[in-house]
Amino acid sequence: MMTLKQYFISSFLYLLVTAVLGFFLRLEATPLELDVINHYNYVVHAHSHVALLGWVYLGLSSFIVYFFVLESKVKKHYTKIFWATQACLIGMLIAFPIQGYALVSITFSTLFLLVSYVFFGFILKRTQPEFKSKKSFLLIKHALFYMVLSSIGPWALGVIMTTLGKASMWYKLAIYFYLHFQYNAWFILAVIGLLVFILEKYQFKIETQSFTKFVYLFHIGILGTFFLSTLWASSHWTLYLFSNLGNLSLWLGLFYLGKSIKKPTEFFYGELPPQSKFILKFLGLVFILKLIMQTLSGVPFFAEIATANLDVVIGYLHWFFLGFVSLFLVFLASYLNWIRLSNLSLSLYIIAFLTTEFLIFYRAGSAVFSWHYLPHLNTYLALASFLFSAAVLIILYQTLLIRKNQNQLTSKTA
Repeated sequence: MMTLKQYFISSFLYLLVTAVLGFFLRLEATPLELDVINHYNYVVHAHSHVALLGWVYLGLSSFIVYFFVLESKVKKHYTKIFWATQACLIGMLIAFPIQGYALVSITFSTLFLLVSYVFFGFILKRTQPEFKSKKSFLLIKHALFYMVLSSIGPWALGVIMTTLGKASMWYKLAIYFYLHFQYNAWFILAVIGLLVFILEKYQFKIETQSFTKFVYLFHIGILGTFFLSTLWASSHWTLYLFSNLGNLSLWLGLFYLGKSIKKPTEFFYGELPPQSKFILKFLGLVFILKLIMQTLSGVPFFAEIATANLDVVIGYLHWFFLGFVSLFLVFLASYLNWIRLSNLSLSLYIIAFLTTEFLIFYRAGSAVFSWHYLPHLNTYLALASFLFSAAVLIILYQTLLIRKNQNQLTSKTA
């Protein structure tokens, strides 16, 4: 029987697949292309689905089950959900590069959505009773609700493609609906919920009044900032109003969150080793800059730039996905001793992240502001992307090596 640590390691393999696919996709725009990708857009679909559903979904769900569900319930119920999820992911990984969005890939994507609904029900039903009144569980419930809500986007795509076609603005809006409630609701609330669960173990009480204000304001912010994703379709003043009210609500909500968890956070941070302290500081910086970019996108000048330049959108999404969500999962896995995170692998990951983000945004700036275009920029971008694969491979190798040595030590002792 696999443990939740092993379930998480399987999600880490999807991170490796994501990094390798990203590297080969970047190579396609350089003289170094290996001509191994027959259908570029098909592989892009595989890359994004494996990243969001194989790496982040499985990673977050492993931690949620580990924190909130008894081990006996994991063996009896969650194992079936896990393997059903794996079947869907492997099906998508095979089907998307071959056919793109077509019958087989859509079937596996649909089945994945259904399995994710079952997972939501499993958490609601099987969470230990003593945890159901905790603030962390409230956040996890809300996170999973938004995960389900985001699936309206994929369900709508089929109808839109059949009736209006891919050229319709509703097709793009359905995709942005899905991405918004994945990135800005499900992922963020799950991350905060997992952190709050850890903080609730300490003797310091999380201040209820401020925490409640955070929850209400954050929900308002999530709903309001969705309209940032509609500004490319219309520049009506009401959309800017809702968008900026949403941004303001998020900032206020996070202020009250910080106020409510200040004391336990200080105690938790003080107990961490230097490497973990560095990662938390880095995560905080990345998240604040993400919010600043998001807030600026509610200003017409910056909204028009984002609309006109795909690199701005890609850079922003990768900034949050690679610099915050993925790094948080790595941090938490290291904190729980599920993986071995060396300074070398961490350094490679952060160098890859900062370098690729700089090059993506510089390329965007070259198009928007006519900056001098760096010779061989795409080649440098591809080479920097390779460092992600190297970092993940080192983490996997060192983690599996330690596990092998522990098993050998155990067998000798026995």
